[in-house]
Amino acid sequence: MKNCILCNSPESTTVFIENNIAIVKCSNCGHVYSGYEQTEHYEGYWDGGEESYDLEWWDKAHRAIYKDFISHYIQKENGSLLDVGCGLGYFVKAVLTSKPKWEVVGYEISEKAVGFAKKENGLKSVFSGLVQDSGLQQNHFDIITLWDVIEHIPKPHSLLTYLFSLLKPGGILFLQTPNFPVQLAKAKLKVFLKGMQADGHYLEAKDHVNNYSMATLAELGRQCGFESPDFKVLMPILSVSGSKSQLAVLAKVIFYYSTKLLFFLSFRKWNANNTLFLTLRKPS
Repeated sequence: MKNCILCNSPESTTVFIENNIAIVKCSNCGHVYSGYEQTEHYEGYWDGGEESYDLEWWDKAHRAIYKDFISHYIQKENGSLLDVGCGLGYFVKAVLTSKPKWEVVGYEISEKAVGFAKKENGLKSVFSGLVQDSGLQQNHFDIITLWDVIEHIPKPHSLLTYLFSLLKPGGILFLQTPNFPVQLAKAKLKVFLKGMQADGHYLEAKDHVNNYSMATLAELGRQCGFESPDFKVLMPILSVSGSKSQLAVLAKVIFYYSTKLLFFLSFRKWNANNTLFLTLRKPS
């Protein structure tokens, strides 16, 4: 088993087993990670052709969450934003549509996804390859975003340290990732109700190689030089994976408002939302 990325401890306990892959919790600092040995720069996520892309999910279902992000974090009429792991480019498109005076750059490791973003979304400022090899100007960006990226990266310190160098002093890094304590509870409930299914979809042990709580995600940022961790509860993705039911979407929205109220009433200590939304600041 691997050592913990946050404290390098080799000691851990198993919290879940998915398709014979152990998901373990560090006995020293509490960080949770998968025993699966994923490559550092996995390129297969968008391997299917355009016909395999679920645009109801990647486009329409994400519009509300992108709008919520823009209303919270993009107040100025001018600025610069880098979206790392931009996928099909819908977030880049949303920012450019809402804030046309902003400079918005997207980087994505998949050439196929970038090809789609350019062809179907008409984006000229999206590029394929590793952002670490981009040669982007240091101390340049006001905001850098990673939507559903950080959980896929086996050793994230070098990436975040590089992104730190690209931000202006006082700039913010935004991380969105599954809220692991909530996801684990849901997985255990699913097993309790239906039993452990062969090849079941629970915690994505092969894809989500690092699993974060509020404490461990903030600690990762601190280790990479960032300060002022600030969590929020933003709108959910308005779709339920594997379901077309509008009642399921309504239930998801009700759950969102409930978790947002709980987060407020607990003075931002109890986060029962499915997803973590964290901003970290580069010191001025």
